[in-house]
Amino acid sequence: MKHIIESACKQLPNNFPRDLVTRYRLEIERRLSIGIKGARKSGGLDFYLPMADPGESPIAASFVVGEISTEGAPGRFLEAMTSTGGYDPADIDEAPGARREVVAEADAQEGIELASRRVDYVAAVPGDPGRWLTISFSTMGGGDPNDDLSDATVSLFDAIVTTFRWSSE
Repeated sequence: MKHIIESACKQLPNNFPRDLVTRYRLEIERRLSIGIKGARKSGGLDFYLPMADPGESPIAASFVVGEISTEGAPGRFLEAMTSTGGYDPADIDEAPGARREVVAEADAQEGIELASRRVDYVAAVPGDPGRWLTISFSTMGGGDPNDDLSDATVSLFDAIVTTFRWSSE
């Protein structure tokens, strides 16, 4: 987290007021902490953020990889996800799975100031019934979850997930 904050602060202009740099640094730390705590709370194993080179604007997006376990036949879990959970069938490297896309409204009580577009994938872990990989993506786009930047980042995320390949190594 320290590296991310330092990288973001290096992108500020040299004449940026020092007192505002401190506020900026604290705000980035606060937002990252909220994201990381939320990822951990929901069972996240890995938390990914796009990084930008100095002078470039970072993309307001992230994704979390997690794992869940279920009991019973995997087919029943997928059926429940697609019939009542708002998911559509979506295989990942021939493993049965599902995909859902929603717009989440801002929630000031949770410290979430802007609406975001979210895409969730769930895929069965091959050869291990009841074990599922979850990949959850979120973007604010350019400030509107339905703008062109949101569309582009969702397309990029879908490309990442749909080219995922299982390996037993």
